[in-house]
Amino acid sequence: MKILHIGNLKSGIDTYVRNTVALACDDFEFVIVKGADDKSDPYLRNGNEIKTYEISMYRALNPLKDFKAIRQTIKIIKNEKPDLIHCHSAKGGVIGRIAAFLTGTKVAYTAHAFSFLSANSKIKQSVFTLLEKVTKLQSFLIACSGSELELGVKRIKYSPKKAFVWNNAIPQINDADIIEPTDDVKNQRFVISVGRPCYQKNPLLMVEIMHRVNKKYPDVLFYLLGVGFYSPMLDEMKHLISKYGLDNNFKLIEWLSRNEVLGYLKHSCLYLTTSLYEGLPIAVLEAMAMGKAIVSSDVIGNNDCVEDQRNGFLLPLDADKMSDAICELLENNEKRIFMETASKELFTENFYINNRISELEKIYKDIVSL
Repeated sequence: MKILHIGNLKSGIDTYVRNTVALACDDFEFVIVKGADDKSDPYLRNGNEIKTYEISMYRALNPLKDFKAIRQTIKIIKNEKPDLIHCHSAKGGVIGRIAAFLTGTKVAYTAHAFSFLSANSKIKQSVFTLLEKVTKLQSFLIACSGSELELGVKRIKYSPKKAFVWNNAIPQINDADIIEPTDDVKNQRFVISVGRPCYQKNPLLMVEIMHRVNKKYPDVLFYLLGVGFYSPMLDEMKHLISKYGLDNNFKLIEWLSRNEVLGYLKHSCLYLTTSLYEGLPIAVLEAMAMGKAIVSSDVIGNNDCVEDQRNGFLLPLDADKMSDAICELLENNEKRIFMETASKELFTENFYINNRISELEKIYKDIVSL
């Protein structure tokens, strides 16, 4: 069975596709279609590079480039003749589903957080919701979390018969996967988060939280990894850091390789996420796999993998409450160790991809047979 993946394959989406194509059984063949500015490493399967196409697909809305991308995708579909197209992200979903509809090809869509969740006004939410509904066409939904499945059925009106869920999942992390940071990083006490300074990740709340932690624990640092590509709130974040005099405590680190990120995770005290929404966050899953306690905003996606008082805290978007939770974990070693152990357990039970890849394979086969 041939599966064609299409999308802006960056960050967590890149990880999702990379892991699934590498681990799927030999019944499957894969083709990758990505945006022209997706400069990730080649996708590998059994040590060999997977056939990959680049098309005129970019994050920003551009009718001319988007129309060109649809034409390019149609040409690829006619050449490759996939049994199923699996679209990722809002832009990949629009282009892939239209191209699939015009070529009569079965198509599935994973939003990795629906586009309307990123809208900060009711008008934008309505426009993005309408766009999701209009471009749904004949597609199936493969939600990346239970929360995303519920949204797809209730708000986008996917039929339950055409909606599936396969939780994001990652491989076990081994010592060989980890690139150790420098000794000065290892010897620090620090809280960590991974993600771009953008609306979704709610970076100004991170600063407010660590400003409060700093008052009690001035020696504790904060590392935000992943600053660089598409960081629209970076200047605003830097201004707030300087306002609170945190320039020496709040470390903004540009994009690192996954192996380097794991090195920072390994030596961190705990993981913080202040997201306004998620699909199902790969970075949190990696923190769980590394055995870290999680202080998390209680929003969709996060609450699909963090259990309050078990492997972390699920809290409202409140700087006082989240900073109190961090301080409690810094003070209470017994509680932190309990949550660290629970994170590893929950990861193994629910998000270890080697135990779950067969479920995604079955979804692909079920969709093609319907």
